[in-house]
Order: sequence, then C-alpha cells, then structure tokens
Amino acid sequence: MVYLVDDDAAVRKSLMLSLEQRGLAVRAFDSAEAFLDTGPYTRPGCLVLDIQMPGIDGLELQRRLLEIACGIPIIFITGHGDIPMSVKAMKMGALDFLEKPVRHDALVKSIQRALARDTIANERELEKTAILERYARLTPREKEIMSLLVCNLGNITNKQIADKLAISYRTVDHHRSRVMEKMAAQSLSHLVAMDREFRLTDIAEAPAQ
Repeated sequence: MVYLVDDDAAVRKSLMLSLEQRGLAVRAFDSAEAFLDTGPYTRPGCLVLDIQMPGIDGLELQRRLLEIACGIPIIFITGHGDIPMSVKAMKMGALDFLEKPVRHDALVKSIQRALARDTIANERELEKTAILERYARLTPREKEIMSLLVCNLGNITNKQIADKLAISYRTVDHHRSRVMEKMAAQSLSHLVAMDREFRLTDIAEAPAQ
C-alpha cells in the first residue's frame, strides 16, 4: 500500500492515477492529520509525503511517526525544498527526497525500494514475534539451561550443566531436548544465533520492574 499525503489536490490526483496505472494500491490524504487518523498502516507499505503543508508539515509528521515507533519508509516530495531540509529528513530516516514536479518513473523506483525494505522489516518482526512466543513457552528450568548453552556458545556438556545446577544428567538431557524442540532450533549454533539476534537471555536476566 502506498500512502500519499499532499495538500495539493491536483498533485494527489495526478500521482494517484499514475501509481494505480502501474499496479500500485494507493490511499491519498489531504493532510498529515488525516493520515494519522487512519491508525496502523498496511504492510508492506510506504509513505509518499509532501514536506510543506498547513498544520502538521511533513517533517513534523515524520517526527511523530518516529515517536510511536512507526517504521513506515518515507519518500518526501516537495516544490520548496532546500538542502538543510533534505539533510534533516534523511537523518531522521527518510528513504528519498524528490523535487516537484516529480518524475513518475523516479518515484515508482523509489516506492519499489521502499516496499522491498518494508517487506524485509515486516518479515523480521514476524520472525521476532514467533521466536519470542516460543521462548515464553519455556519453563524456568529450560530457560536456565538455554542460558548456559548460549552463554557458552554451545560448548558445554550435559554433565557440566548437571554439576552446575545440581541436578541429574538425565534431567539436563530431557530439558535440553525440550529447549531445542520448543525453540525449533536446528542446531546449537542456530539456538545461539537466535539468542544473539533477539537477545533472549537478556530478557531472562533483566531485573523485574
């Protein structure tokens, strides 16, 4: 979904028609306030945003989206841009900054990059959610054993874990198998990689609030 925010009705109509002719789904808004009222955006998606508008301007909308951790890729379009303005937008994470009149082919290429990036980001977030849900299903003892495994990069034996936790070898073997099964880990290195990427043992070790 391409979200188009521009207070110029002629620009909105022209861009919307051009993008839809290229097979893109578009939702157009005449103000930043109207866009904010839509709630969560459809993913993958991107925001084509005019930088100078009455009320909330483009840069302010970008700042507000950052505050609520909305990572939608932003492509700025403007007829009144300057270098400091474009630098500020890019520093805050804008994907592109195009001057009006916008060349439609250039905009489409930028939108395609934005949608590809948001697709990857969305897949990563879905993966993270799934892994966190699997981790949450571990028992306290399983989390303890997983922590020992990943902290030692898998280079720790069941006997060493049993000695450290003062439990039997068979108990460790059982819990270790359950950890691998519940986490859908293909190997110890895979388990370590999941922990490193999503900081799972940090969650377990964080002090209670």
